[in-house]
Amino acid sequence: MRKRHALVTAYLLLLTVWADAQTVRLKYPPTGFVTERLSVSDLEIWKTIERIVFAEDKEGQSFHPTLRNLWQWVETSGHTVFIEFIKVRGVSNCTAGLFTIERFDPLGEHHIAVIKLNLTNINLAYVGPETRKPSGFVPFIGLAKQERYAEVLGHELAHAVHILTSLERVRLVEELVQQTNQMLLSKHSKRQKAHQITHAELSRRVAKRDELLRRLEEQAEQMEQVIWQELVKGKRLNSKLPSLAENKSDKREFGFAIRKIPSPDQTGKK
Repeated sequence: MRKRHALVTAYLLLLTVWADAQTVRLKYPPTGFVTERLSVSDLEIWKTIERIVFAEDKEGQSFHPTLRNLWQWVETSGHTVFIEFIKVRGVSNCTAGLFTIERFDPLGEHHIAVIKLNLTNINLAYVGPETRKPSGFVPFIGLAKQERYAEVLGHELAHAVHILTSLERVRLVEELVQQTNQMLLSKHSKRQKAHQITHAELSRRVAKRDELLRRLEEQAEQMEQVIWQELVKGKRLNSKLPSLAENKSDKREFGFAIRKIPSPDQTGKK
């Protein structure tokens, strides 16, 4: 009788463990890149970008090692990064890409984030002397359409890796950026009750947020320049790459880690 009771208890315990595993599976999406938010046509563009990321020479050497390493880190990080494409002109006027945290894990084991690429703004981006960075870097110059997408993706991947590799940085983003943005949105929304915070306190939070964003953007721009150099060099080394890349098979956006581009009538402005 005792043996039978023990077997029943063990069986029930196994069922509990299985149920908990299913709950966790439902609660957390797959890790790495998740493309379920992309349409069928978007997936074709994503596959083209992926081919650019993993392009190799005849010896199997990567044309774009920096971009490839960033991609592979995300895929094996244990975190989830959703991919979304925006096709609306003029979102924040010059936003080309955006990286945000959707769910913060206090333990740092499984954050959920999203990378958004604004394809329309990237396509219409002005490229010229006025967009030259202090380092001499001119974003997008010499690149075809899908290669531009790869450059912006690289910028956002640089944010993803830099932020997600440090629990402290993710926490700072959650507290200084995400929460401050919610306070600002609540304050300016008639439908939502504003956070109980004074104007002086809110101003201090905004200043800290902007300083954090400045540091994050500085790091990502440095990585983007390296990625652009690799994309341009890859075009020279592989004449087939351009044809492959072209294959067709007052409201403010309070995001963070934003890759922005100047439009023809806003050159030189962020």
